[in-house]
Amino acid sequence: MNAAKDNPRVVFSPSGMRGRVRLGTQLDQAARDIGADLQSLCGGKGQCAKCRVRVLEGVPDDSGLTSCAAHLSAPTELEKKLFPAEDLHSGWRLACQAMVIGDVAVEVPDESRAGKQVICKAPGCQSVELDPTVRRHGLYPCLSGTSNSIGAWEEIARTMGPPAYSSPPLPDLPLLQILPPVGTDSSGSTTIVVRESVECIAVFKDPPSAITGVALDIGTTTLAAYLCDLETGAVLATASAVNPQVSLGEDVISRIAYANGCADGRRNLQKLVIESVNTMIEDLARQAGVSPACMLDMTCVGNTCMHHLFLGIDPSGLGRSPFIPVICRSLDFKARDLGIHIAAGALVHMLPVIAGFVGADSIGVLLALEPHNLDENVLVIDVGTNGEIVVGNHGRLICASCATGPALEGATLRHGMRAAPGAIERVRIDPVTLAVDVSIISGDTGSKKSALAVGICGSGIIDAMAQMFLVGVIGKNGNLNRRLDVPNMTRDKDGVPVFVLVPADQTATGREICITQDDVRAVQMAKGAIHAAVRILMKELNLSSFDRVLLSGAFGSRIDPASALAMGLFPYCPVERVRSVGNAAGDGARLALLSRKKRLEAARVARQVQYIELTDHPDFQREFALAMWLPHMRSSSLLPEF
Repeated sequence: MNAAKDNPRVVFSPSGMRGRVRLGTQLDQAARDIGADLQSLCGGKGQCAKCRVRVLEGVPDDSGLTSCAAHLSAPTELEKKLFPAEDLHSGWRLACQAMVIGDVAVEVPDESRAGKQVICKAPGCQSVELDPTVRRHGLYPCLSGTSNSIGAWEEIARTMGPPAYSSPPLPDLPLLQILPPVGTDSSGSTTIVVRESVECIAVFKDPPSAITGVALDIGTTTLAAYLCDLETGAVLATASAVNPQVSLGEDVISRIAYANGCADGRRNLQKLVIESVNTMIEDLARQAGVSPACMLDMTCVGNTCMHHLFLGIDPSGLGRSPFIPVICRSLDFKARDLGIHIAAGALVHMLPVIAGFVGADSIGVLLALEPHNLDENVLVIDVGTNGEIVVGNHGRLICASCATGPALEGATLRHGMRAAPGAIERVRIDPVTLAVDVSIISGDTGSKKSALAVGICGSGIIDAMAQMFLVGVIGKNGNLNRRLDVPNMTRDKDGVPVFVLVPADQTATGREICITQDDVRAVQMAKGAIHAAVRILMKELNLSSFDRVLLSGAFGSRIDPASALAMGLFPYCPVERVRSVGNAAGDGARLALLSRKKRLEAARVARQVQYIELTDHPDFQREFALAMWLPHMRSSSLLPEF
């Protein structure tokens, strides 16, 4: 066997990331294996076309590697449809369609790089009566070996009997494994940490400065973790990351398909998220100056699919009607059994899920916002790849989920991208000249190129849709107004009508950034699903309006409420009553970390909330069709002012 031939080299430019891969490896998988920065939003299906690369011919550097187009498999039929013949001849390929069959170097253009996403996951200011499940029991004399002692643990256990506990808590195995032998140390003191008065989970020779826990929000697109002092409630550190599972599928449906359609798919997805969580734990430890061994509890929220994949549970039931989860109730597991690198005896508490696509993240939102304790009627929307909606008050709460797809987060659009440097995040259009003014997320380099646009993210596309509708670029039906005689309204090289936001000479890619008719339709579909779901829940409760609208989630916190109202993301409500509440799901996880009462409340609320399955509802298709119009077929003329 020729090791070099069977394991060709791959180089990604301009990052310089390189390595050997197995012969026949897909180029996008090679990027993941090597750690190269390459987008893959559709799980390798060729649907998003975000993984465009160009083969570099010849010897690209001093490594001696000779690269050519023939060192990748022949273009697929999908690529032949996507790329003009001259582009294929120039070496342009989709990384998810090309297999490595020889040494190759490829250029990854700006628009194909994943970049470092800007994630808004700052903790909220909710307070709670501290009642954590773990506590330090106190200080104990080191083991002296008294004559009537029958064991080191028994010597400690005698001091932990009544009145502190009805019976001494039992030891966790890793605790026993680090207890010193009797009589080996007669100086100092020992701290014992007890969980729920029933189990001793940690022992510290030197009392730790803080007993801490981690609240984790496992989002489809992003992850967030909060390190909290369990004795003061203070947030000591915050960490966030892109969920690495996006490399295997942008939405929950594609991840379910990967989990069931690929050998070791479920295990691969679980491994990716666990590794990322452990990296965030290391980051939290560095920020706060504490050891992961002092992280003694963890609470987790996430939608039902993320919940299942985090635990390694089969998610296939969520991919077909009637969308039944494997389990809904709250759960506790040892962190070590999941491979989470915190204290060996710590538990991971999973908050309950409500239904197939309304998960523990919605329970976290309810814990943080408490609509079940309010008299006023509240609409809560967690806007994301999967839209989760709750309506009601203390009298009755109902919820639903709608598959919005990734369009509202920038994916699937021609120039869509995540909220990373170079993304257009705000759009304003002059109503007279139709001149476009954009705000761009800046990078950290300070270079001129970092200030140029690369694409448009979710908040930008909502702004763009609202502005285009208000100034007449698109009509109520979403059709582009091709009769407009302005430079922005033009056609691309394929003759497709487009509205240009940023001309080619002002972008980082050298290509114009525009909105196509297909982009508008994708956003209409997403917003129509949310609007229709809200209308149905309003009918169920016999409501004509809301007292408040709360937009939650990392993406929801970036949406301009006026733009959301103008495009009809939800039924009309005075803009001053619409508020972004940040990462409420993560806040709920934090409250549950600090309070046993909140965990009991979570279980109670999960049983109380009524779930409405929209796919079975007789009115959904009609409401969806009406909601495709801007802002809605039946909407009043009331529109917000900008």
